[in-house]
Amino acid sequence: MFTIPRISFLALLMILLSNTGHTQISNPTGELTYTAPDDIWAQTLTGSHFNEFWTYHIYLNDGLTVHITFSVANFGSLKSPVSGAQVSVDGFNGNLYQLSREYNINHLVQDRENYIFRLRQERDLWFEGKLPHEHRIRINTAKDGVHYDIDLDFHNIVKGYKWGDGKFQIGREEVGIFTHIPFAEVSGYVAINDKRKDVTGTVYMDHTFQNQTTTRLVDSGYRFIHHQDAKNWDIVYLLLPEDTSEKQTIGYRLKSVDGKVTYQGVENITNMRKSSVFGENIARTLDLNLSSSNDIRLTRMEDSEKFSVLSELNRFARRAARTFLGGEVIHFRGEGVLTESGQRPKRGHYNFFIVN
Repeated sequence: MFTIPRISFLALLMILLSNTGHTQISNPTGELTYTAPDDIWAQTLTGSHFNEFWTYHIYLNDGLTVHITFSVANFGSLKSPVSGAQVSVDGFNGNLYQLSREYNINHLVQDRENYIFRLRQERDLWFEGKLPHEHRIRINTAKDGVHYDIDLDFHNIVKGYKWGDGKFQIGREEVGIFTHIPFAEVSGYVAINDKRKDVTGTVYMDHTFQNQTTTRLVDSGYRFIHHQDAKNWDIVYLLLPEDTSEKQTIGYRLKSVDGKVTYQGVENITNMRKSSVFGENIARTLDLNLSSSNDIRLTRMEDSEKFSVLSELNRFARRAARTFLGGEVIHFRGEGVLTESGQRPKRGHYNFFIVN
């Protein structure tokens, strides 16, 4: 008999977010509005099963990519509420580095006066700044003999958006999605051990939250990010609930063309073709039906990273955790393209996940 191991809260969080019952599936009503500076704070800390992500997608010079997720979660009787961070640095001297950290939720600092979100007072794992005026992210920690030192300052920040109240419906569950940073420029440095690189690039950040965790909500999730400049960018973010016969989705396309921002709901996936990558069979192309424009297609072009939230466990512990949690969430990242009838293809970056 195996003992269920202590696993990171991000593993539990992503699996439980991806496993919730459903009946009704719908996007928000209302118009596109700006996010308020105080929308950055945790939306769900009073719930009995809250879970929340702040996810940064950072694209830097020399092909370097950094993904940083801050999270808070409460799993009821399963384990004490926690906050945490997951960091991925891909393409640093040709290597991939991945890190997870977690702390008891009692250590979480939300300094509303100075706009600082810090996982623990004496730890350099935080973001700060009143959006859209300023923002900075800091990671300085070590694990398994690898020291991560990341300091990135954001500027030329485009105002954030939410659709209506930002609440999407899957069954009895509401899933909130705020796009705090559709586009910003970034500069600073990324250091691994004794190697440091000064960097510049762009960043996109979204904020996803849910008040309850039940069972079997999401089959998979899909993001696509295209950045040209502050006035020209294109973002797609959708979640596919499990066992939907019409592949009905929640999500949106948010884009800016010469500074004019528009949005469309992603209603359903009309066609999905899969191929094998890193030993898993995932979507190669997605044909998406939008609410108020031509359909679009997302295509994976180059695959660079696979990450499982249970990857730190040994084989037996991983099997036990999968059984206990009801599955495993696996993330895939790389380069992709968005195509639309009558428009030039847009190169960008994809970030897909599946529940296996």
